[in-house]
Amino acid sequence: MHPEAQERNARLKAINPVIAESLSPLGQRSFFPKGIPYQAGQSKNCRINATIGQITDGAGNPLPLAPMAEKLASLNPKDAFLYSPIQGREPARKAWHAKLVKEDARMDAVGLPVVSAGICHALTMAAELFFGKGDTLVLADLYWDNYEQIFNIRLEGDFKRYPFYDAQMRYNVQGLKETLASVPGKVQVLLNFPSNPSGYSPTPAEMKAIADVLVDAAKDRPVVVYCDDAYHGLVFDPAATSKSLFFELINRSPNLIPLKCDGVTKELSFFGGRVGFLHFGVAKEASDILVDKCMGLIRSGVGSPVGISQYLMEIELADARHEAEFEAMRQVLQGRYEALRKALDRPVPHWKVFPFNAGCFCLLELRAGLDADAIRQELIADESVGVVSHGDRYIRLAFCSMKEESIQPLVDALERVCAKH
Repeated sequence: MHPEAQERNARLKAINPVIAESLSPLGQRSFFPKGIPYQAGQSKNCRINATIGQITDGAGNPLPLAPMAEKLASLNPKDAFLYSPIQGREPARKAWHAKLVKEDARMDAVGLPVVSAGICHALTMAAELFFGKGDTLVLADLYWDNYEQIFNIRLEGDFKRYPFYDAQMRYNVQGLKETLASVPGKVQVLLNFPSNPSGYSPTPAEMKAIADVLVDAAKDRPVVVYCDDAYHGLVFDPAATSKSLFFELINRSPNLIPLKCDGVTKELSFFGGRVGFLHFGVAKEASDILVDKCMGLIRSGVGSPVGISQYLMEIELADARHEAEFEAMRQVLQGRYEALRKALDRPVPHWKVFPFNAGCFCLLELRAGLDADAIRQELIADESVGVVSHGDRYIRLAFCSMKEESIQPLVDALERVCAKH
């Protein structure tokens, strides 16, 4: 192992041995080297700077080509065209952190996040730090299919699933508890609220119960919790909580390692921006070392996060109109959510609707004898309607991407296709 990685691990072990011992083999090996970006950072205020390989005027200003420069004329050229620091722009990290502190003061105890190339990249980095070959991930049986790419295919681990809903069609807290108990030693669990694909966010009481189960599971062993908060804040039922589970886990146990993955994609409706964040719910000294390890992962992967997208995010969050603009967007989704609930309210023999109250999706379980992918393809061919099949029996509807007036025709088309079988 590289001496610099050994040094980081020794410091981490002195601060929190549980975190150090919970790292995956890659997490143990990872560190940010004292290479070109590090040396360029040290030299950024020098009179003559011959370190980093980005083309400038010799005084630190970019030399953009005219067509791009003309389109971005209203932006500061340095912010728009030059490299971002590996860990992300400091104003972006501080602005996003401040946004979360405003939502919940407990975030003030958490260090600044590391910037990623989107939320999926944040989750991948978190997994690379703690999840290794042969490890087991606990998660509910309704989950985003890309988790398989990250944890099964990329990192060669296994899943241990429990039913998402209990018999009363509430979040299955008892199933989570029992499944955690069935895994020996260090346990890793992923929770995604609001959920993709189900569109469910727990009630405040359910969220507290989930947090209590995780804290209890960490009484005598490490528990790594991946909080996928991709749809954070998009809640449409007052009975559901808009708070992150991560908030409930900060400083609850020295054996608990909460990791929060979020970003601008849905929260700022900036899908092409590819700016995510990874937060570590541990002591700031330990968080700084984990950020350093992420910088090594970023440097060896995407190189550095996108600078211009972070800059645009900073502009958005600093604008006095931001909160009103977000609420206006949420109200558009609220209308679509209510239209979909109304369209699905009539009993239909072809499917069962799972409870949904948040996020961007609704999930239907088709009746026995219907194949979800076959129905999906018939919808395309016969009705010019696109939906997503999820496993053999489930259809996911993304109401976020439909006009409100298209929702009832979608449900009618689905009923016509199902009725043929």
